[in-house]
Amino acid sequence: MIDDLIEFAYARDIVRETLPAADGCDHYVLACPGDTAIHVWVRPDGRFSRAVGEQGALTIGQVAAASRLSYAGRAERSAA
Repeated sequence: MIDDLIEFAYARDIVRETLPAADGCDHYVLACPGDTAIHVWVRPDGRFSRAVGEQGALTIGQVAAASRLSYAGRAERSAA
């Protein structure tokens, strides 16, 4: 699921930055409405490691909601 979320984020042009993390994870900075950002780390094996927003730790679902990313939105854009 995290690979889909990152793919959706790239497709919607909300990935602000991609960085390597000291622990070997890929660190993605996702733009959110307003001037906020969510930091997402993906392990080298492609699994979700962690995410942090203004309110603290986030789940994958919370990242998707805060970034306004969804399968439904992608399906609508694909059909257009």
